[in-house]
Amino acid sequence: MTDVKVMWTGLECQIRQEAEDEVFGTIQLIAGMNPQPVIRFPDSGNGKYVLGPSGQRMVAVQQPLYSGPAQDLTVSATLVEFDSGDVTEEKKAISEAVSTAATAAVTVFAGGGVATIAAPLIGLTSEALTNVFADLFGVQDDAYNPGAIALSQGQLLSADSRRQVRTRPDDPQTLQFTDSIVLTGVDDAGDLGKYVFYLDVRTTGPGAGAPDGIGTPTLSQGSQGEAVRKLQRLLNEHVPDLPSLAVDGGFGPVTDARVREYQRRVEIIVDGTVGPQTWGMLTDGELAQEASAGTPALQQGSHGPAVRKLQRLLNDHLPDLQLAVDGRFGPVTDGRVREFQQRVAIAVDGIVGPQTWGHLTQ
Repeated sequence: MTDVKVMWTGLECQIRQEAEDEVFGTIQLIAGMNPQPVIRFPDSGNGKYVLGPSGQRMVAVQQPLYSGPAQDLTVSATLVEFDSGDVTEEKKAISEAVSTAATAAVTVFAGGGVATIAAPLIGLTSEALTNVFADLFGVQDDAYNPGAIALSQGQLLSADSRRQVRTRPDDPQTLQFTDSIVLTGVDDAGDLGKYVFYLDVRTTGPGAGAPDGIGTPTLSQGSQGEAVRKLQRLLNEHVPDLPSLAVDGGFGPVTDARVREYQRRVEIIVDGTVGPQTWGMLTDGELAQEASAGTPALQQGSHGPAVRKLQRLLNDHLPDLQLAVDGRFGPVTDGRVREFQQRVAIAVDGIVGPQTWGHLTQ
């Protein structure tokens, strides 16, 4: 059976309520009929995303939501525009309300399938949030209408054909996504707000990468067609910290530069030619290398597959502080390691030994 991984890749402010919105909320996934733990965002207690001005319309999150067999899934989201109050207590109350609503939806509508749960889940969550805001004395925050999306097993398995890239001329971020949840809300002054949660689904287990009729022909600058589009999609997936390539089927100077950067990162011959070695790394060799690298002691100056593995894990655990997966343990990676060590309350020394690896992989 093919496995899938579902990521919440980012949040976009399409219409802001105020000149500068401060927002927080939750996102939750139900796998089949099993609600997963509610994720509060931002993850720090008093944290809020500040969105709205030019250059701050999107935030890249990269939060894992699900990893496992392809099955029917439901993803729900809530968002609150902050005005006043205790953010930590509000986050706690809202996440508890969302969890209760998910349990109620599964209990009442079990047996009808994921498509049956998604719609009533919105109603149950909205009712629960109304009660929360009534109980939080003096709260002035504006809750958006909650949203939910049903993802069938078939939709998960066809995700590669639906992948898109979201860009804005007024923001430097780029977000890859296959699905989205749109939330709208009107505050007490009658101002409309609109936010979009972006999700990205990828096949990861046995059965992923099945023959696609395109193959892996040797490519270089000047090549064109579906194989180049396949290459560009894979490069966007493996080098997510750089602006996404246009998936246009044209192997021009920008794609050539990205191929060379990828080859440099995975320590193979840097020649801009996509042959068996580069295709092999892009399709399964890179992760296989990292899996076999184990958990050796690492520190600033280290390099190679184990460092890429470390960087991916740091990105999973620090979604608010993404770094390049380039296999080089430089000052930025050192800073992320120390930040992670501080957050999990272990010795902050920048050295990745058994204790740090243990917290990263648990």
